[in-house]
Amino acid sequence: MKLSDFNDIYDRYYLMVMKTAFNVLQDYHYAQDICQEVFTLLYLNHDAVQKPYIKSWLLVTAKYKAIDFQRKKYHKHEVCGDTVSTRFSLEFDDVEKEFLKKEFRKEALAELQKKDRQWYEIIVRVAAAGENQQHVADEMGISLSNLRTKQHRAKLWLRRHFSQDDYSS
Repeated sequence: MKLSDFNDIYDRYYLMVMKTAFNVLQDYHYAQDICQEVFTLLYLNHDAVQKPYIKSWLLVTAKYKAIDFQRKKYHKHEVCGDTVSTRFSLEFDDVEKEFLKKEFRKEALAELQKKDRQWYEIIVRVAAAGENQQHVADEMGISLSNLRTKQHRAKLWLRRHFSQDDYSS
């Protein structure tokens, strides 16, 4: 393909490709990137595209490149001047938060165990391990209503001594 032919095609269809990409992405700068990529592909693959189908090829290619970009944009955002992605950053933050929550739980449960061993056992077995309340009550030799009362009191004590701010975020 001659450069003059390519320039004619570019001049004729540039706005159409931009509009197609913009309609998908709703971002002018990303649409420009897609437009550049589409015309680069056309230039590199001009032998594979027959002249009567250039307009259709440009439309379809722009649309699907923009859709692919939109999908990838949700999975990875590059930070200007940095190669670290937001996704990695968020995953690291999540790991850090989970670590802090686990450390907090260990501390809270240790304090609960010092306060009342029975409360500790109920919280660990029922709330943390998900054991059946009736089964735990039977093994501890207390009634189900007594177990629920002790569980409620333990939760209240935990809330009073470890405010929401200590383990949120």
